[in-house]
Amino acid sequence: MLRIRNCCMSKRILVLEDEVKILELMEMILEEEGHEVVAFNQYVPVDDVIEFGAQLIVLDIRLSNGYGHLLCKDLKANPSTSKIPVILVSGADNLATIAAECGADAYLQKPFGIEELIAIVSDTIKQSKIKRNPPA
Repeated sequence: MLRIRNCCMSKRILVLEDEVKILELMEMILEEEGHEVVAFNQYVPVDDVIEFGAQLIVLDIRLSNGYGHLLCKDLKANPSTSKIPVILVSGADNLATIAAECGADAYLQKPFGIEELIAIVSDTIKQSKIKRNPPA
């Protein structure tokens, strides 16, 4: 069992992943890390992201009813969601390019391990705090 390490960095995380087993695993891992997680196995509109109050989004690029990288572009173009960090997840060989093109803050290549997921989420949270509160 994983222990909660990041209690002071707890975030409200939205996970969008079409593979149910991976979705459930990510949800469990992130909750064990102390985060509040809402998980969907399909595309959700930007308005739903706003309503949920996501502070971080873990987003597969291929969803059952849409494309995560297009949602990422929409989120980054919307003033209400543009500052929410987005981590793209995929097995695509060109994931780094896709992430850069849609404005994702980070990416995670499938297959990935538990520690990789924990590390990228933690690093992305830290980086988003640095961007919002640059050192004086």
